[in-house]
Amino acid sequence: MAVQFNVATLLKEPVGATRSYDVDDDVPVPENGAVTKEHVTGQADLLRTKDGVLVRARLRSHRRERCARCLRELDLELGLNIEEEFYPLIDVETGTHVEPADAPGAFRIDEHHILDLNDAVRQYATMTMPMQPLCRADCRGLCPRCGQDWNEGPCACQPEPDERWAALGQLLEQTERG
Repeated sequence: MAVQFNVATLLKEPVGATRSYDVDDDVPVPENGAVTKEHVTGQADLLRTKDGVLVRARLRSHRRERCARCLRELDLELGLNIEEEFYPLIDVETGTHVEPADAPGAFRIDEHHILDLNDAVRQYATMTMPMQPLCRADCRGLCPRCGQDWNEGPCACQPEPDERWAALGQLLEQTERG
């Protein structure tokens, strides 16, 4: 089932009516000026509310990223727990325009009564992404001089002394001499 749902029938039902859908679809994701597809799977539950439709979705997505330390490609699994209310643009009974809810940035159900989860999935995926994705927690990274992957072994570069520790080094030398 797609991440778009026709909720016209649900909007005609009383508050508390529900629908459940399996989600197994690709979501377009803008990335570096291009649009790529990200596959999303899981379950979406829709609940008729007084003002619209509450969506509770438990979704999984996989994204190709690069490790922030060693630059290896990795497959990052994201768990998306979406809970958002969607508000209709058009009253399903009368066909008249409905004033937006007093929630700036609220998700909307379009004029054809289609509830589209694409934007919510993109937003939740962005919030769930780690700031520094790692291939593993103990990734050692790359040598800043020669580019050797320290996960594969040490390089031949000699470490440069860190000037911030120079005063402690001098103190250690004085202590060892005296």
